[in-house]
Amino acid sequence: MKKLLLALPILLLWACSQKDLVNVEGKIDNAKGKVLYFDRLNTTGAEVIDSVTIEEDGRFEFKVKNTKPEFYLLRLSNGQLITLLAEANESLIVSIKGVDMGKDYTVEGSKGSKLVKELNDKLNETKDHLATIRKDLESKKSDPNYSNISQNLLADYVKALQNQREFSIDFIMKNATSLSSYMALYQKLDDNTYTLNENEDIKYVKIVASSMKALYPEHDYTKAILGNLKVLQKKYNNAKVAKLIADKGTNFPDIKLPNQKGKEISLTSLKGKFIILSFWASQDVNSRKQNRDLKRIYEKFNKKGLEIYQVSIDQDEKLWTKAIQDDQLNWTNVCDTKTGSVNATRLYNIQSVPSNYLLDQKGDIVGKNLFGLALEEKIAQYVK
Repeated sequence: MKKLLLALPILLLWACSQKDLVNVEGKIDNAKGKVLYFDRLNTTGAEVIDSVTIEEDGRFEFKVKNTKPEFYLLRLSNGQLITLLAEANESLIVSIKGVDMGKDYTVEGSKGSKLVKELNDKLNETKDHLATIRKDLESKKSDPNYSNISQNLLADYVKALQNQREFSIDFIMKNATSLSSYMALYQKLDDNTYTLNENEDIKYVKIVASSMKALYPEHDYTKAILGNLKVLQKKYNNAKVAKLIADKGTNFPDIKLPNQKGKEISLTSLKGKFIILSFWASQDVNSRKQNRDLKRIYEKFNKKGLEIYQVSIDQDEKLWTKAIQDDQLNWTNVCDTKTGSVNATRLYNIQSVPSNYLLDQKGDIVGKNLFGLALEEKIAQYVK
């Protein structure tokens, strides 16, 4: 009996030592001699917890004390990494197969890590699809049928963005109680474009923030999202007030893009004028023909109050600026050559070029896709 009593405290001590731990083990292929790091991903950056030099068999194992859901990274020194989301007492088994470890791995034993993988898999799929479209646009610029090709590719590009956005929203609504939804809120398609980037998306920040505040009130990520929500709410309120002031009597969304000299010019800066909002492409034959009509109309009505705000969907700055010079376009011309002005085309649901909207002096949209004589007649009704 004495032996049993002596053994009991030791057993309890061992059992307590196994609580509140996350165990991550697995195998990585083709990484012999490389250093695999295990990081904790904080709101301010990554903190190295442990590291191991990979042996011939590719096996690795890490343990870390954990009392709440946390993001972790498995990272090689070449920048390849996997993001995990683990909770206390979870044992994760990770199998890394491909050269691009972030795309070719499996994880078992953690629901949160599976959700993170689902998020990243979809984002990578969308990024790859958008990159393919941009490459196709670039490679087909010399094609005689470029006008039709570019229209179809542009429509495909917009659809891909919409699909990613819908996926992110659906993911958040289904997994609002998981920290993975925090990641879904802040995923980016590139350095400047969030998957959720509309003003009304603040409602999804509110949903995730409310859930995290209830479940993990002291978590650093909870404090971060609540702080971000205050900033976003202030910006949202200011934007609404500004819109009420600036858009009194208007019904068109603003565009702000750089001109050929790099200076950003907004559509609303022309408010008070009759505006032709024109979408075009330098390599599109019909767009170039339309430029000749626009020149004639501009010369006739400009001194009476007509302005043109022309948005190019070009992704080649040299071709865009050369077309402006060759066609002698003297009005406002803007373009985001990195994306083909995709945000502006989404905003106005542009499916083909040339396209246009007519905005009267009050800012009301009074016409759409009018060309030639029909365009001139419509302008004459407002500009006298």
